[in-house]
Amino acid sequence: MATRIVLKEKLDSASVEELREALLAAKDDDIALDGSAVEQLGGLSLELLMAARHLWGQAGKSLTLDTPSVQLIEDLGRFGLSEADFQGSPA
Repeated sequence: MATRIVLKEKLDSASVEELREALLAAKDDDIALDGSAVEQLGGLSLELLMAARHLWGQAGKSLTLDTPSVQLIEDLGRFGLSEADFQGSPA
């Protein structure tokens, strides 16, 4: 069973450290990110999530996005990504 991390409403530079700590606390687990409350996704938070996804994949673990909010899906699109980029194995 995956460790569930509920993402904050604002994933901006002020929330990056807390998100990093949550990811590190679950470093040996599969992770399911609950994005249902996200109203803002900033570049630094996205960079952290993409790096974590890559590292989890290298370790044979999964890091997936569950229940993304409409705004989170739109914000991912602004960065040229989609919900699908957090499903399956990382490239």
